[in-house]
Amino acid sequence: MYKEWGCGEIGIDQEKNEITIAGWVDSWRDHGSLLFIDLRDSTGTVQVVFDKSKSNSNHQIASSFRAEWVVQIKGIVEKRIEGAENPNISTGYIEVHATEINVLNESKTPPFEVNSENIDETTRLRYRFLDLRSSRMQNNIRLRNDVILSICNFLNDKNFVHIETPILIKSTPEGARDYIVPSRVHPGEFYALPQSPQQIKQMLMTSGFEKYYQIAKCFRDEDLRADRQPEHTQLDFEMSFVHQEDVLANCEDLYHFLSKKYQSKDITYPFPRITYKEAIEKYGTDKPDTRFSLELKNLNDVLGGTEFRVFNNTLESGGSIKGISLKNSDSIKRSYIDELNNFVIEMGGGGVIPISLDNVEDISKLDIKDVKSPIAKFLSAENVIEIFSIFGASESDIIFISAGENDKVNECLGSLRNKLAKDLELIDENKINFLFVTNFPLFEFDKESGQWLAMHHVFSSPTKETEEFMDSDPSKVIGNLFDLVCNGVELGSGSIRIHNRKTQEKVFSIIGYSKSEVEDRFGPLLESFEYGAPPHGGMGLGIDRLVALFSNEESIRDVISFPKTQSASDLLWGAPSLIEEKQKKELNIKSINQEKDKN
Repeated sequence: MYKEWGCGEIGIDQEKNEITIAGWVDSWRDHGSLLFIDLRDSTGTVQVVFDKSKSNSNHQIASSFRAEWVVQIKGIVEKRIEGAENPNISTGYIEVHATEINVLNESKTPPFEVNSENIDETTRLRYRFLDLRSSRMQNNIRLRNDVILSICNFLNDKNFVHIETPILIKSTPEGARDYIVPSRVHPGEFYALPQSPQQIKQMLMTSGFEKYYQIAKCFRDEDLRADRQPEHTQLDFEMSFVHQEDVLANCEDLYHFLSKKYQSKDITYPFPRITYKEAIEKYGTDKPDTRFSLELKNLNDVLGGTEFRVFNNTLESGGSIKGISLKNSDSIKRSYIDELNNFVIEMGGGGVIPISLDNVEDISKLDIKDVKSPIAKFLSAENVIEIFSIFGASESDIIFISAGENDKVNECLGSLRNKLAKDLELIDENKINFLFVTNFPLFEFDKESGQWLAMHHVFSSPTKETEEFMDSDPSKVIGNLFDLVCNGVELGSGSIRIHNRKTQEKVFSIIGYSKSEVEDRFGPLLESFEYGAPPHGGMGLGIDRLVALFSNEESIRDVISFPKTQSASDLLWGAPSLIEEKQKKELNIKSINQEKDKN
């Protein structure tokens, strides 16, 4: 070995010992006859001292060091002089006085300082091998390793079996575009990379394993953002002979265990459970952040009888009037209210209407002339008193009202709610609020195509109470569907699966698959259902998002070793890239441009 100790492992108990260390030159300070080098490896940094009076040659060699040179040093561990200690690092009370030096490799001048905080992401991803040397990325990737190991140990102790599933599979629709892989052996035919191991893990349940898990790679060709990657990692688990609560309890126990181990923040346990309908009505989204209040309230009854035409037209067309109340609004400026209004309009909503009070001490004695609002002339004092009562608002609060089509109002106010919380610092950053959102609709209607789509995926089962509506009105069918949400982020989703061929074929028919399409895409799974498939369910939970949460990173790219950009590009390797004509011929591939040129 080139070293006996890690740079960050040396303590006061090694004082006076001669040791050998190796690592990267992090920084240096020239004090004339004394030269100080901070040497860094994966365990941390240590200060190395080169004393010209003891070894002029070593001092000369060390004077040539530059950032990121790789060096080996032998030296004596000494206690730092009083006043020179650095309590911020583990080795801050000692230093190594060098006696021998060996330069293992020099480095070009790096494009940035490894531990600098002001590096644009494009540069970081282009030189990812340097970025990964930073203490931030070292900590994030090591945390990821620890979290995954803890997950495996937890599930192994519960008798789950880790089973690897294929990466080259048949293309099956699961909500996003597939990444396609051409076959050389079978010209003109293709594999697909799995969007998730959905059909395979269900088949494992029919195969009698009963408890399966995997840290699975999943591939989805979809538009990217901070919490999406074309390839992501998820914890996949599936269980046989279970109801919904059994699956939720397994997930809940695991995530509570992980949170206690890797976070010191307050965790509510058991996790709250709310229905999809409750989430949309209260928070305007199916992934609510519950670290702050600002709940949406319905104002149809109180505002339906006013003379304001916008409200009346909204209700006549089947829409809704809703609002949120912001406490202690005295500091809210008119310009910010205009910003909120434009924010909602840019989302496709009708804007927001503010209602506040001017120097009112007792809201029960409100005079309408004390009401500040663009629609004050359409309201009575009784209307305003009732609105404030619905929200439990005080005289200093401001209420924002929006009207329009139901889904759009909920979407806009849900986003406005998050914006207010972020802008006004209403979020308690010390909280990690897990909750389960349950009882999603099994289907959603796509206005563009005029077809029913699966809300999550086509393998989720309907509840017994609503299964009868499969033939008459799919909009009324509720699924055994559930999401795990934390601090406004969806960490994963799951369901109790269909295990009966007849029910599965009914779902396919509602979505519009022909019999030949069903047989081609799902034939093996459907066949397995005819040989004694047990009731089963499970979840797919994002590892990347969980580690990002635990490491307080906003983007999952900061917890992945070699991520892609938002345009799905790999700046380090230059992927995707063109392939050679020889490879195209072997795979029987012709480009569209080649065909156009030929014609």
